[in-house]
Parts: sequence; C-alpha cells; structure tokens
Amino acid sequence: MGKSNAATNAPPQHTLWQKALTRDLEWRKDELRDVVFWIIAAFSLALGTLFGLIGLQGLPCFIAFFAGVVLVPSFYWTSFLGVDDEDFGGKMEVLGDSIGTGAAIFVLSWVGMFTLLH
Repeated sequence: MGKSNAATNAPPQHTLWQKALTRDLEWRKDELRDVVFWIIAAFSLALGTLFGLIGLQGLPCFIAFFAGVVLVPSFYWTSFLGVDDEDFGGKMEVLGDSIGTGAAIFVLSWVGMFTLLH
C-alpha cells in the first residue's frame, strides 16, 4: 500500500545535464569526464569558428586554444561545480582524451571558417 522507507529516503536522481548545471553534487569520474568532453568540444568549435571568422592565423591561435582548453573546463568544475580535481586523479586525468578530440574540432572549424571567408 505504501512506499518503503528506503525508497523515500533515497537522494533524488539527476540526469547528467542536470548535474552539470547544479552545484555541490556528488560526481563519478566517468560522469565528470563526459561533461568535460562536451564542454571542450563546444569550446573548441566556438573558438575555432571565432578565429576563422576574424582571420587569425599561426601559432598564437594554437597557444590560445591549448590555454583555453585547460583553463575553461578546470574553472568550470572547480568554481561552478565545486569539484576537487585531485579526487579524480588530477587535472590532466579529468581532461583525458578530450584534449585531442577538442584539438581536431578546433582545427577543422578554424580552417573551414577561414577558408570559407578569406
């Protein structure tokens, strides 16, 4: 007739994207890496498109990309989510394979936009 006491005391379940927009929740390593992957992908696409639109070229663009791809996600998970990256093996462990994919997205969007407009 009624719900069990264990079911009523269980913490609410959040989807991954609800967790990504909520502070101070518990994170598993795979969840955090998934969210960071998509943040890096979106950041890479936006930055590559911006650099292509304004016609930037050369090494400073790569330096800005790699600085941003480390700083933006780490600022997000430490300042917004309140996650300590040391609990997950450090900053580079969380960033993991996302940097390589992000670099490919950045270069493709940058070169594509630059070629299209200039």
